[in-house]
Amino acid sequence: MKKIIISFLSLGMILSVSAQDMDNLVENGSFEQTEGRIKRGGAITVAVGWMSPTKAAADMFAGSVKVGYSTPNNNLGVEEAMDGENYVGIRAFSYNDKEPRNYISSKLKMTMKKDQKYCVKFYVNLAEASKYASNNIGINFSKKQYNISEAKSIMTKTSVMHKDNPVFNGQFGWDEVCGVYKATGGEKFLTIGNFSANGSTTNQRLKKSKTFSGAAVVSAYYFIDNVSVVAIDDETMCECEVDAREPETKFIYEVAPMSSIEGMTAESVAKNTSIYFSSGSSEISENSQKHLDVMLKMWLENRDTKIMITSHTDESEDENPSLTTLGDERLEAVKLFFMENGINYTKVVTENAKNTKKADASGTDLAKAKNRRVTFQLVK
Repeated sequence: MKKIIISFLSLGMILSVSAQDMDNLVENGSFEQTEGRIKRGGAITVAVGWMSPTKAAADMFAGSVKVGYSTPNNNLGVEEAMDGENYVGIRAFSYNDKEPRNYISSKLKMTMKKDQKYCVKFYVNLAEASKYASNNIGINFSKKQYNISEAKSIMTKTSVMHKDNPVFNGQFGWDEVCGVYKATGGEKFLTIGNFSANGSTTNQRLKKSKTFSGAAVVSAYYFIDNVSVVAIDDETMCECEVDAREPETKFIYEVAPMSSIEGMTAESVAKNTSIYFSSGSSEISENSQKHLDVMLKMWLENRDTKIMITSHTDESEDENPSLTTLGDERLEAVKLFFMENGINYTKVVTENAKNTKKADASGTDLAKAKNRRVTFQLVK
């Protein structure tokens, strides 16, 4: 009797998986079906049903490969597949476009119907070789296949991306990109990558991974796995994971930037400049950018000045185990802005004060907002 029950359970699991595969409009969404051998980079076409729509072909990684483009260990990092043994790799951002972006594309099993809603999901993991991380990773649905004979970026609309569009900097485990897409009708192809200009893409410079000994790449390089597009009747049927780093609040404490620094010393400008953040975020707000512009103007006029940049977190952020690198991320975002705009890195000193130097110790939401900040001080 036990053997019969086990057999029925096994059959049920097989039927369930088969039903999920049938509902998925993406052929070979986990890249497990392959034809040919992976001998070098750019072997995306080894995955049945997949290709790259530009000359910069994406990479294919498989458990059957011994070195280089194997899983879980390969030239770009170490990661177990989200599903099965295989995944692909794309470059979503490169500093000053030093390396071309990659995209992956596939023809849907069925043409999308007008006004039909679809639950769209895929998973990303930042390769340890990456010197950068970025946001703007999403999926585009189109009626025609992109076919570009150059290694250039595809500038078009992003049909689905993560609801918060975060910088994906996780090098351990997989982050879900999930959302609902309402079809205009006639879409036959999907393409995954970054469809926004570098100037509109938030990036984060990273320290070299201590666990990875391979060569670094000057880009944000991501592994991609488990792509699915499923027709749904109601948006509630599309269950997206809750982002562990979702901000507790979008509220940002703000003060107006200085309208003029004429007659002010560099020390006074630095002392009177602070920028603030929403909870759990290292994204620089529009108001904070104006403060940084003022600081940059002063700094460029005083190039020999050395300045300490200090990041601060609130008590909730400090106690959150998923936000242990948040202070460093805020520092890197600010430091990178100055370095990209002409400030020599030798003139920048950084300090992660965490929650040890409160601006307001009352514990209210407003106090926490005042504590989520980056401050500046001349170093003599």
